[in-house]
Amino acid sequence: MPGGDKGEQEGQGLSFFQQQQLVDMAKKAFQQFVGLLKSATLYPPAHPFLLGSAEQLLLCLEQLFTKRNEASFHFVDGELFFETFSVSMEEHLARTAEDVTKKGIGGITFQQGLKRDELVTFAYLMKRDPDTVSAQGGMETLLHQGGVRNIAVHAILLRGAGREEQQQEKKPLEIYHDGVEAVKEVVHAAVAGKALNARRLQSISHTMVDNILDNRDALVGLTSIKSYDEYTFVHSVNVAILAMALGAFLSLKRSQIAALGIAGMLHDIGKVSIPREIINKPETLTDQEWNIVKYHPVEGALILSGLLGVGRLAMVSAFEHHQQFDGKGYPRSGDEDSPLHPFSKIVAIADTYDAITSARVYYRIETPPGEAVKLLLHRRGFHFDPVLVKTFVNMVGLFPLGTLLRLSTGEIGLVIHQTRDLLRPRVLLLRDYDGTEKEEVSLLEMESGRYKRMAVSTVDPREIPIDVNQYFQ
Repeated sequence: MPGGDKGEQEGQGLSFFQQQQLVDMAKKAFQQFVGLLKSATLYPPAHPFLLGSAEQLLLCLEQLFTKRNEASFHFVDGELFFETFSVSMEEHLARTAEDVTKKGIGGITFQQGLKRDELVTFAYLMKRDPDTVSAQGGMETLLHQGGVRNIAVHAILLRGAGREEQQQEKKPLEIYHDGVEAVKEVVHAAVAGKALNARRLQSISHTMVDNILDNRDALVGLTSIKSYDEYTFVHSVNVAILAMALGAFLSLKRSQIAALGIAGMLHDIGKVSIPREIINKPETLTDQEWNIVKYHPVEGALILSGLLGVGRLAMVSAFEHHQQFDGKGYPRSGDEDSPLHPFSKIVAIADTYDAITSARVYYRIETPPGEAVKLLLHRRGFHFDPVLVKTFVNMVGLFPLGTLLRLSTGEIGLVIHQTRDLLRPRVLLLRDYDGTEKEEVSLLEMESGRYKRMAVSTVDPREIPIDVNQYFQ
């Protein structure tokens, strides 16, 4: 987003919880801005209520100015951003955002040194209808004429504008396939008792980090790819991507996110010791067979303990990813009060989410992403760390990427991007179900003060002739 570099750099160094505090402060400031605009429609310039509204907004902005020279808000396809952070909006706030964009304003920057009188002048200028503003030279001209020096307005920014020059050398799908091939190599080498190539995993993991930090949804969307024939390899890459995305969402360091990727790709390496007839058995396993399966975390840890270049955390995650938050699960460590490593808890959530949305040998029917989220929420507090589950759901949304939605307009939409509002993602409108559709809309978009579309229900992909994978490749 356009805006102060100092503020954006400061924001990138914040922890997840500090980012949440910043977003809350920004939302409070925008709420005060909305209040000021409303006061300007009700009271004359010198009225105490109007001046009080301007003072309250100024106090909120001064909080934001403590570590930045300016505070920038932007409106993109019905979403509100403070710098690079998405800010949730209730309907009355969204209506104001819609009114602002109708005046051709895509962003507002408040600069340090701002005075109360400048806010009052700006509020009264915002009362003018769009045609009048345009005829008088535009808002920038009017601000200059009104002596407002510490407020700047920006043109409307279209989502994706200017991204051509930001494209990585490799597309997300190529990176994804590289990951699958690398996991294959490692697994085949482990089966054959050969030396494992950790260097390639490290390289791919760092490439994935760059991709996720640049555009998380592009790579996460590829985890909807499910391959029955290559489940083991695809699942490992999916777990890596989901774990890394959660790490990025939590604002972990780049090196930590890369380490999470390697842990995700290798979390099931111990399964190379399980006989193929057990792995591929479609019937219920016997107790003896199940005991063999439950030993794979130990085998994984043993394999990784002698592998240079993957780091100790991959070994720990391989050993702990089937242990539960409440001390149950397997293998039993002997010290049930010993806390699980945070990486193990992240990998466990990613592992379970991808597993229950995939068809396997013994479970041919996939669970839709939205149902998988409900299962995770149901298991929080005993299977999984409740804080991490909540954060994971905030990341993937209540309607995760790949979910089909029936909209209030009767249209079918495929979720392709998340927004700050968990119930209002961006969707691709589907008509032919052949992968050629191009029209994207945000369920945050408003028209005449009301949301243009809303999700009515989810749609089971088996009910319509569609291959969801084609939209993410």
